[in-house]
Amino acid sequence: MCGTTSPATINATSWGRIRGEYTMMDAVSYDHPSVNRPLYSFAEADRIAKVTSNTSRRWLKGYSFWYEGERRTMPPVTWGPEPKEAVSFVDLMEVATIDKLRKKGFSFRQIRKINVTARFYLKRPRPLVTETFRVMGRDIFVDEGFGILLNVGNKAGMQAWDEVLDPFLDTVEYEGEIVRRWWPLGKDVEVLVDPDFGFGLPVVQGVGVRTEIIAERYRAGDSTDQIAYDFDVTPKQINDALRWEMPKKAA
Repeated sequence: MCGTTSPATINATSWGRIRGEYTMMDAVSYDHPSVNRPLYSFAEADRIAKVTSNTSRRWLKGYSFWYEGERRTMPPVTWGPEPKEAVSFVDLMEVATIDKLRKKGFSFRQIRKINVTARFYLKRPRPLVTETFRVMGRDIFVDEGFGILLNVGNKAGMQAWDEVLDPFLDTVEYEGEIVRRWWPLGKDVEVLVDPDFGFGLPVVQGVGVRTEIIAERYRAGDSTDQIAYDFDVTPKQINDALRWEMPKKAA
């Protein structure tokens, strides 16, 4: 384990201290500034990460709600010096990671605790999008204290890692510790999300043609062979793009 403090002891007070410890780290620029620049609207991030509407906004900006006549506020899961008005590639990848846990049955409250725990042990301001989490995160998920923290038990932590997070993290590539590019359907499918190509939108790998453009051509009645010829790509690359943009067709 990366530390001696039990995750079960990390409460709201601890979170305040942890946030203070990493304030300066949050301000550090990564080797690739493009991963941190605003690229997407919240709606675009929801679409690319394939999450329900407003998930990105709730995670990155926080939200308010009324409960028994009282207005309550939930802060962003990842603290930042200023409220977010747009979504960076790093933000997008956090949202995609969260979605995997949500689909496994974890609540937002539990995911917040996962993020705080990983931040505390791995000493990274945004642990879910770092290579350190890829290498060492399983230790957090299978530690007995993790089960106590989330009230889900040790087995659930192991399943969350082995069945959800580990396969997902195999679809990303890191540079300089931080996530750099993402193959949302897996690296054997030639659809890539890279902040340096196509304005950060999904593109055909190695070509840079946005998958949404290929889907528009297909919906307009062009055949896959015609589209492949026009863009000088293979029919497989066209079918990969359509698989991403039109999953019901692929099914």
